[in-house]
Amino acid sequence: MSRIIVRETEHGNGVYARDEIGEGTQYAQIPMRLVVNARVCREALRTDTQEVELTGRPLLCAFLIQQRFVTSESSFWHPYISILPHEFHTPLFFTSQELDLLRGTPMEHAVEDRRQLLRKEHAATLRGVSDVVIPRSELTFENYVWAAAVVSSRAFTESLVSGTAGSDGETSVLLPLLDMMNHRPLTRVSWITNDATIGFQAGAVIEAQSEVVNNYGAKSNEELLLGYGFCIPGNPLSCYHIKLNYSRDPQAADRQMILEQAHIASCDHYIRADGLPRDLLPMLRVMVMTETDVYYVKQAMARGEEPKLGQLGLRIELRARFLLVFLLRKKLDALPQIECVPSTENGRQAVLYRKEIESILRSTLSDLDKSESRLLACASKLFADDLHSLPRYVCDNGQQVDTIDEQLNTSAEDRLVAESSDDQQSRSKKSRTVLPAQQFVDDVLVTEESFAHDADFLAAVEQVDIDEDVLLVLFILRIRMCSALPWHTAVQRLESFKHPMLVYDDPDTAEAYGEMMMEMGEVHDSLFPLLTEHFPDVFPPENFTPELFLWAAGVTESFRLEVPARCVDAADGCDVEGLLLL
Repeated sequence: MSRIIVRETEHGNGVYARDEIGEGTQYAQIPMRLVVNARVCREALRTDTQEVELTGRPLLCAFLIQQRFVTSESSFWHPYISILPHEFHTPLFFTSQELDLLRGTPMEHAVEDRRQLLRKEHAATLRGVSDVVIPRSELTFENYVWAAAVVSSRAFTESLVSGTAGSDGETSVLLPLLDMMNHRPLTRVSWITNDATIGFQAGAVIEAQSEVVNNYGAKSNEELLLGYGFCIPGNPLSCYHIKLNYSRDPQAADRQMILEQAHIASCDHYIRADGLPRDLLPMLRVMVMTETDVYYVKQAMARGEEPKLGQLGLRIELRARFLLVFLLRKKLDALPQIECVPSTENGRQAVLYRKEIESILRSTLSDLDKSESRLLACASKLFADDLHSLPRYVCDNGQQVDTIDEQLNTSAEDRLVAESSDDQQSRSKKSRTVLPAQQFVDDVLVTEESFAHDADFLAAVEQVDIDEDVLLVLFILRIRMCSALPWHTAVQRLESFKHPMLVYDDPDTAEAYGEMMMEMGEVHDSLFPLLTEHFPDVFPPENFTPELFLWAAGVTESFRLEVPARCVDAADGCDVEGLLLL
């Protein structure tokens, strides 16, 4: 250790180089007998009549509490224990005012989760250690929190020493003196271990009198603040933790099965400023699937196919993004305004963390807004060219289905937008300035406003009191029979589509949808032949049979899409509900 020296700085102790340390030089090492591992802890805590029944962090924490508060100066480990901090800057030590700065952030819940975990560990430690070894007056929760902070900020994995991970959760060890170096991302440092010593080797030249730092690994500011008590400004690994939850969904078990088949195991996702994590959009696609989507994806899985979550079409891509934007906007709105600049170091670190969280949310929302616009423009382009992105289960007649790749290629999206823009050059200036979402709603989405394209249908339904959902069913059948309506080709593609309720060769499915079929049958019987008698040209009986009515009801149930009001600047603040048939 002669090459380095410990100095006290305004931010605490730091390690500095006495002279220049060359690349590849081992500059700090300790003998293996100074490694505080499970064996050392058990020997210190056991009695003649009782072994210690603890593992992992509780075992290390019990050792630290014993050494600091019980054995004290008489212990071999006293020189090391005496230089450990008595106070930490992790959120577990924040005042109520400092904790208020974390309200609305993932850290708010992480702190409470950590506190509850430590309470469970503390209770287990009380049961696992004799009060002869540690009097209960010393084995307090407050002291346990201190010891846990030492472990989270200074412990290393046992594999550094042994070369293999420990068993029974005993994966952490303390390395006195080697744990004093501060963190700097991307620092090149190597561990050198042999039978006698363990230490550091410089991965680059360290100049004389400069700080000697370690690299704690790839850690976000959330991890650094929770475990070590500090943040790094502009940390490229900063992220926003979002946990998706679909446990209350009636089809939760089916969705979980699909996710497992797609090799998506975790509901936890970490969003960085440079993009979304790999599994976030695929998981959202599964969450926004309709019952029909779930049914047909499960059918494909039963045939031995892996779920192709990137080939479910624009409807699912848009729904997934709409849901993600809703969740992230809700998170952003939950961040309270900071009234004044905090005067404490804890407060300043909390604000730094908050600002980076807010920045990630805003940049992600901005990227999602652009992605939504590109997809909406893509939909308008596909519609204008009589193309589609329907999932494969819709078309069973062998026709080519244009799909949207799982990883949407920005350049491809931009190309579609550019082509769409070129096609509009001959239009009026007014039409060229229409927002992609507004053009999509006006031209592509089938809504109640679409009835205006069919004057006869509109005149007829204005004279009767019919539920909005049923009106869409009737309009789908009108589109099917009227080639002049813009959606006629799109509806024709769906001729062979079957909602699960119409899959008669599946008794379980037929039984599950029996109530829906009966209800729709009753609706049909209440409308016909009454509508045909009053409006024979609008509702000819051959085009509004019970079978066709059920088919159209399945279409409206399966291809719904809600465009958020924010996308179209809706004056009434209401989402636009309709059907996306491509």
